[in-house]
Amino acid sequence: MTRSGTSQPPLLPAHQTLPRLCLFGDGKMSRAVRAAAEAWDVAITNVFTGDDLRNGWPRRKGDLKGAEVGVDFSGPEAVLPNVRRAVDLELPLVVGTTGWQDAMPDVEAAVLNGDGALLHAPNFSYAMNVLLYLLKRAALLFEGMEGFDPFIWEKHHASKGDSPSGTALHMGEVLLERLGDKDLLHMGTASGPIAPNQISVASVRAGSDPGCHHVGFDSANETLELVHTTRDRAAFATGVIRAASWLKGREGVFTMEDVIADQIEAAEKRREAWREADSL
Repeated sequence: MTRSGTSQPPLLPAHQTLPRLCLFGDGKMSRAVRAAAEAWDVAITNVFTGDDLRNGWPRRKGDLKGAEVGVDFSGPEAVLPNVRRAVDLELPLVVGTTGWQDAMPDVEAAVLNGDGALLHAPNFSYAMNVLLYLLKRAALLFEGMEGFDPFIWEKHHASKGDSPSGTALHMGEVLLERLGDKDLLHMGTASGPIAPNQISVASVRAGSDPGCHHVGFDSANETLELVHTTRDRAAFATGVIRAASWLKGREGVFTMEDVIADQIEAAEKRREAWREADSL
């Protein structure tokens, strides 16, 4: 959520000019962002490879070639130096890299002390973030309901570096924060019964699947399950570009929860306007 006291502009409309981007990292997700940017006619001013970043690039504003927002899909060890570099260059940064949460206090301090702008998320798919919004409310409704046990499982391509996925871990955090009888995630294969205070988080790595997440509540008589299936990395890439548009002009540390909150507020205003129009 927002950690800056500055006033924020409203959610950018879809027709507004999208910002010029530079990319930190040149892996699969960076290539997906480049493909989406080409489809949306979004300028990519520069792509800094892993070697570039390790050698200290970008070093000055001129290296950005007019980029208005940076997008980081580099690696967990590179996030903190990349954030510090972006703050020094007055470049808002969208971070989609996962596995760096231990550095969060230092990252937040760098952004807030330097009046920078950061939007980070384990998953930029719009539909996934709607699922997370629904999960928070479902968890509150199941809290204290005896007989229902939560679970999470996810499947990704064989070359994915982290397990469980950052999104699965975030789902687990959502549940732990809202379910009073659960305080620990059980990750990996269970060799026997798990403790009642644990939530099972299972992972599968095989083939080329870009991502599938299941989260649910199981009982003896029924199961509620929320499922998100990614068919193409374009789902993440287009979400990144929209997130970059939203971040431009803001200061502070944000997540996709802030973007969704703005989307809900905008939808409520539209609904109110329709009601007023119908009453005339």
